[in-house]
Amino acid sequence: MGNPLRYLTDTFLQRLFAVVLCGAIAACAGGPASQPDVRSGSSNAEAVEIPQAIANDYANAQTLLSVEDYAGAVQILEPLAQSAPEYPAIATTLAIAWRQMERSDDALAMLQSTLAVHDGYAPGWNEVGILHREAGRFADAEAAYLKAVTVNPDYALAHFNLGILLDLYLAQHSRALV
Repeated sequence: MGNPLRYLTDTFLQRLFAVVLCGAIAACAGGPASQPDVRSGSSNAEAVEIPQAIANDYANAQTLLSVEDYAGAVQILEPLAQSAPEYPAIATTLAIAWRQMERSDDALAMLQSTLAVHDGYAPGWNEVGILHREAGRFADAEAAYLKAVTVNPDYALAHFNLGILLDLYLAQHSRALV
């Protein structure tokens, strides 16, 4: 069997990888429709009342995202983001749709302008991290994920994405476990 400590470490890491992989599969299965409620002005703010038409349109866009009709979702989300910039979830969801359509530059520009006003919106920072990670800008991705978990320590998706970045992309396994 060799070194028992090595065996225990390897076994632990294999089990951790299995748990993380299952979580990743579950997260992917949920897709964009699991994005935060449009009413959340920031991660620390109370939900605010929004006009029903905006809520209905946003729900329709999320439904289109869940069936991977990104162009249809964008048709709804673009005018919503322009007319209702006070709801960062709309801009973030639009950025997700654009990322899926390989319009990462548009997505990043949208998020940067949104987060300049809504700095405490953790899902927006998480999406910035995803965009940076996909572009190979790992230090920028780490900074964005850290911002997300700083403004909302309970935002599990940003913790998960940070852990994946640290483990798989930066080979900082001990930091990833934390």
